[in-house]
Amino acid sequence: GSIDVIHGIEKYAQMGHLKPGTLFVTFNMDDLTTSFLHDQTMSTLQRLLIEQLQDKTIDGLTIDIILQLVHLVLKNQFCVYNNGLYQQIHGGASGLPLTMLLTYVNLFYGQDSELMKTIKEKDEFFGRYREQAILTWHGSKDEFCTLIKKSIHVEHTRHLVTMSIGSTVHFHDVKISHSKNDVLESKVYYDPNIDTLPNVSDEPMENKSKQLHAVLYRAVRCCSSVMKFHHERRHIQFSFLTSGSTSEFIQSGIEHFFLEFGLSKRSFSCLLNEDEYRHLRQRIIQDTELQMKLKKQREKQNQHTLFIPCPKFLDHKQLADYKKRHHRMVEEILW
Repeated sequence: GSIDVIHGIEKYAQMGHLKPGTLFVTFNMDDLTTSFLHDQTMSTLQRLLIEQLQDKTIDGLTIDIILQLVHLVLKNQFCVYNNGLYQQIHGGASGLPLTMLLTYVNLFYGQDSELMKTIKEKDEFFGRYREQAILTWHGSKDEFCTLIKKSIHVEHTRHLVTMSIGSTVHFHDVKISHSKNDVLESKVYYDPNIDTLPNVSDEPMENKSKQLHAVLYRAVRCCSSVMKFHHERRHIQFSFLTSGSTSEFIQSGIEHFFLEFGLSKRSFSCLLNEDEYRHLRQRIIQDTELQMKLKKQREKQNQHTLFIPCPKFLDHKQLADYKKRHHRMVEEILW
């Protein structure tokens, strides 16, 4: 998700790539999602898949099948307007994940696109989550604007791409800053036009404990310093109090959270210091990486697992007959 970008940029900085004066760029595709050419995008996607897929498959799907499925979607986009049926011949359905993916593929890997070539040459960081992208830029704002105009072959990008360039940007629910002192900072971002308090109270009461754990987990991943975490922790406490939770419930949830990730009970009655928070954050980052590793292992195992639906049986005879048929089928597959 968007928080993974923080850890990616932190690793990028640890490798010495984040320099004083480095800018962050975030942008949305907006109307560009409805204007890309289908044939050109299909050719670009084919070239990208051939270059990047070593075994030429994704989850058992070959490149040819992937291309056929994408082509099927693009060529069967219709809408009704004034009692007439119209086919969409450019772009894709707004908000569709496939549309966003194809838009970025076309923008960054298109035959005449200079964007990805320049990003690689300058060793920039690039990340994308849903409809929004973020990258570092070692150059001026004008240089990047000129580059992206060349990449989409349009002089006026105002209505096609919404960009934000500067030392501080927000990416979905994360705010990222790079100070003049060459310090990378991050924290949770809240849209000032949206009331965020109800967001932690939409779940039924029995899920409040999991919900509190989740927002604390997110806070630690997002907040680069202990002071930013304490500020977010106060916001969380106030949010849960406003939604009807008791102070005892909130404090107990925070204590269990700290214990889970190895903090001593001394930390419960006072604010964490920098060393304690650094230890807490490192433990949670390691936990995140472990969860991702386990998820990939499960996905890999599922590729080699045959799932057979088991019907609901009314009596033992039906169950016995099903088991016999199942054993015969397994023997035929294996032998």
